[in-house]
Amino acid sequence: MLRTMVVSTIAALAFGALGVVNSALAVESRTTSITIDGMHCAGCAKKIATRLRAVAGVDDAQVSAETGTAAVTPKDKANVSPRSLWESIEKAGYTPTKLVGPGGTFTKKPDR
Repeated sequence: MLRTMVVSTIAALAFGALGVVNSALAVESRTTSITIDGMHCAGCAKKIATRLRAVAGVDDAQVSAETGTAAVTPKDKANVSPRSLWESIEKAGYTPTKLVGPGGTFTKKPDR
């Protein structure tokens, strides 16, 4: 009886942990990462972040001139257009070189 309770408890904890991991992966997989050429200062990063945050469905954008990257988080249940993200960076005067997100991986301007 005690052995059954211990095994049941361990199984419940393991499945619970898997749920936490799966939830974290689901949130992470919704984030879009973008590599950007031409940024050289915090002002560049701020300009790009402002443009990215204006894209429909975007909740937040964190941009780093130091790493040349942006991480875009969508609003709950929103599907953000990869093309809109790409074009917002171009309109800010910079060149996106790689975009990786729920819509796929792109090394040129996405069709959608």
